[in-house]
Amino acid sequence: MNIGINASALSAQKGGASFYILNIINALAQTDADNKYFIFTTAATKDQFQNLPPNFKVVPCAPSKTMIRLLWEQTLLPLAVCKKYKIRVLFSPNYTAPLFHPGFRSVVTIHDLSFFPMANYYPRSRRFFRQIIRLSVKFSDRVISVSHFTKEDILKYIGKHEKKISVIHEAADIKFLDKPADEDLSALQQKYRINEKYILFIGFMEPRKNLERLLCAYAMIKDKVDHDLVIAGGQGWWYEQTYRRVTELGISDRVIFTGYVDDFELPLLYRGAALFAFPSLYEGFGIAALEAVFSDTPVLASNNSALPEVLGPAAAYVDPFNTDEIATKMLELLTSESALGELREHCKDVKAKYCWQKAARETANAFSFPIRH
Repeated sequence: MNIGINASALSAQKGGASFYILNIINALAQTDADNKYFIFTTAATKDQFQNLPPNFKVVPCAPSKTMIRLLWEQTLLPLAVCKKYKIRVLFSPNYTAPLFHPGFRSVVTIHDLSFFPMANYYPRSRRFFRQIIRLSVKFSDRVISVSHFTKEDILKYIGKHEKKISVIHEAADIKFLDKPADEDLSALQQKYRINEKYILFIGFMEPRKNLERLLCAYAMIKDKVDHDLVIAGGQGWWYEQTYRRVTELGISDRVIFTGYVDDFELPLLYRGAALFAFPSLYEGFGIAALEAVFSDTPVLASNNSALPEVLGPAAAYVDPFNTDEIATKMLELLTSESALGELREHCKDVKAKYCWQKAARETANAFSFPIRH
């Protein structure tokens, strides 16, 4: 059958959802030779899909501006684009889906529901997504949740749609499994002026990532360790406060901001880190933390939301609202090679549970299985 994939939300500066879109499509291309796929993209992102098999076609037909894209998603996509390509199933891998889908079934992926319990952490301009997500879940035929935690949140905040929810875990890219050459790691550290020993955080600078408490915790222990703190990722909507807080805490000489890092540099950053610190207030999955696990890098993570489910014994857990606890656990890990080594050993077992090909096969099943309402 003809399957459409709405990849219009793919962005140049990729976060977790964009990595999901790329990886699930590439994995479907490796595992499904029976169906024909049409990938609907913007003109700016069409070239991010390379070397796809003949049953996959990239169609650059979506607008790039968010508000116009959302309007297109509800009108031209279901009424014109899907009709033109005779789509039987439309897969929307990034929260929102057409409410009206004549002649085809709709499958949507929900990554998290942070817009609901943490609305105050978002700009007002983004809070309207709550209603769009609620309607997308209600009107879609099948809902893919990336974790059991997110499934429970869907049931809690949106409604009893349990029969049409499938939990399909994400994975990390296999590039994080490869051990980089020492000279490549050394070149990266020279480029960003990173100390040989460092703690790593990767993510957009936004309030729910809890950088405020991470910075305060680091300030409490910086004189007891040799490790710098490296913060990599896009600026988000809290970057000015982050820079200001670093100055106020007097740790400017120990905190390195790399900005957004290209895909080929990410594995190097993970591999070189002594510890990946991820005390996020809320995660529907936590792909960055799993990338650290794939890189055999010990993780310090929050004891809430989906992180314990995903990371299992490969992480040491803290209360993300307790700055003293974050500082104490960081210091404990950084001064104990045996504790770090134990976490690395657990990484081997945890990363074996996650595979994009497995996720793709389960996703394809969601396309083809009969829908029960």
